[in-house]
Amino acid sequence: MIPSQKVLFVSSIIPDEPRLITPAFSRAGNMCMENLLHGLNQSETVVDKILSMYPIPSFPGSKRFYFSKTRLRLNSGQNIKMLPFINVTPIKQLSAGLASYLEIIKWGKKTEATDKIIFTYNITVPPGIFLLAAARRIGARIVAMIYDVNIPGETVPSGIPYILDYWQHKKTLRFYDGLVVITNEIAQDFAPYVPYICVEGGIAPDLVEQYVKFEKTPRHDSDHFTIVAAGGLKEANGIHEIIEAFRLLEGKNYRLHIAGQGPLEGLVRNAVKKDRRIVYHGFLDFEEVLKLYANADVLLNMRLTKRLNTRYFFPSKIMEYLTSGVPIISTCPGAMADEYGTFAYLLHEETPAALADMIKTVSALPKEQRIARGMAARQYMLENKTWDVQTEKISGFLKQILKQKQLHGKRKT
Repeated sequence: MIPSQKVLFVSSIIPDEPRLITPAFSRAGNMCMENLLHGLNQSETVVDKILSMYPIPSFPGSKRFYFSKTRLRLNSGQNIKMLPFINVTPIKQLSAGLASYLEIIKWGKKTEATDKIIFTYNITVPPGIFLLAAARRIGARIVAMIYDVNIPGETVPSGIPYILDYWQHKKTLRFYDGLVVITNEIAQDFAPYVPYICVEGGIAPDLVEQYVKFEKTPRHDSDHFTIVAAGGLKEANGIHEIIEAFRLLEGKNYRLHIAGQGPLEGLVRNAVKKDRRIVYHGFLDFEEVLKLYANADVLLNMRLTKRLNTRYFFPSKIMEYLTSGVPIISTCPGAMADEYGTFAYLLHEETPAALADMIKTVSALPKEQRIARGMAARQYMLENKTWDVQTEKISGFLKQILKQKQLHGKRKT
């Protein structure tokens, strides 16, 4: 990146270490940010500074009442400046917003770059309005990467904090200079006149190597048809439907393995007690999750799109699933059907009965046929969806936003 351009990245990224992980931590989101930063730094868009909000439940969900300003270091060696905040909603959002505003102003005064850009991963905490105000104050462009938007009463409760967050998405994003979105609907509904690109996520360059390593080892359980569902244990991920569908599958041939954490953990544990064919693994580290995938006959993505309005969601685990070489049964969120439909067994009816029937259909297929579909998906991902490819798109988009600013400045003069 030429010296006249500087990028400040705002996010909730932390080192993926057991001592730092809380129930609010999203490994999928954290990996997305890590790979994004790595890819940008490999391109000409080097990130000059990283501000981060520590992901933790608000008090009293967490015993931590206050977070002071501190510094952490990612495995890549990049330094993160952690924002201070009071961990009580809504003071949490306001204090984090104010802290981010002051840090951006300070950065704007110190940097000598003529072209500055604020690049934020989501706008919930810190609230996007503070970032927008700071960007305008220092004369910077601001681009938001919006990966999922919760709808009150659908994907989150109808509480005031969630209503306010949704409202600020509706009122704030239209004033941003650019958007990187996980579904086209986010840009079309929230900011129809703002330039955007759709990037559903990506895969790390070494992900296939990790899968191949596990494929060379014998499977733990080759005597059963093994079904794996991994991710957040919440309504939107169809946990109820998965458990009920498995109940409809008769016979000792089937095994269901579930991994993750979330509010429906009790439901899963209760299902395990009732059916010995179900295994709950809890929250696994990434390597253990990949091992689980490698030992599966089919992977489930039961992200609901009909019973709940998940119009602004695309499950990032799909990227891992498609790279695994293991066949997938999936509902049709976002661009799933249009772009990935030939690589997955699509579920158009989101009912336990439909899912059970699909599992029976897939399990009856010749193993070689299932593997061929999984491997075709892997090849497609390697050619089109690595983070190197995806961040090259994002880097080019950021340059385009800065170029528009330069052209706008020339017109004004």
